Amino acid sequence: KFAAFVRDRAPQDVAAQVRLALARVTQRQPTAAEVDRGVKLIDALKAEHQMSADDALKSFCLVALNLNEFVYLD
Repeated sequence: KFAAFVRDRAPQDVAAQVRLALARVTQRQPTAAEVDRGVKLIDALKAEHQMSADDALKSFCLVALNLNEFVYLD
């Protein structure tokens, strides 16, 4: 559902998808370098693993949710 949320808000812009996902997960604006790394990861998943754009975004979102910086609410 998280990947669908991200995709629906930035359907044609991978950098915007990465920026939104990281901002939602960390509760701060990601740096340009973080966005660039996220875009490169999505591009690599599509190129090297023949993933669809949706599957690559889902994988990126899983990575984002597993960051040490993920905000947990008690």
